[in-house]
Amino acid sequence: MAALTANCLDLNIQGNSVYSILKQFANMAFKNGYITDRPLFLQTLLLREKLHSTGFGSGIAVPHGKSTCVKQPFVLFARKSESVDWKASDSEDVNCWICLGVPQTGEDSQVQIIGTLCRKIIHQDFINQLKQGNAEQVLALLNQTLTS
Repeated sequence: MAALTANCLDLNIQGNSVYSILKQFANMAFKNGYITDRPLFLQTLLLREKLHSTGFGSGIAVPHGKSTCVKQPFVLFARKSESVDWKASDSEDVNCWICLGVPQTGEDSQVQIIGTLCRKIIHQDFINQLKQGNAEQVLALLNQTLTS
């Protein structure tokens, strides 16, 4: 997986609903060249949310999807000052998102990436760094996590 760059972050994402946030992620993935079909990837993310909320807890959600439109595994990050109702497991609204995309044949990659992130997301210091760090700090944190 390629390292995250500044184009993979949005520290002031717009939107106040699951749909609007996921649409922004589909746009970001398309602009970065990670996907070939924006509507298809958005549909993939929405269907995954319909199965079960990706709201992890502590104000963080990990929307993710596997699709034929995904060219290579990728990670995107966004946050905003206001929270969005994400139907999270702890009933807390969400204001930080880590979005993952993997090719249709990349299930092992998705499981590995989600596992790596979930082992970190349970630590309050990691969460605080995601929520308070500047772009450079968040990029370094995520790149270090995904390559270790």
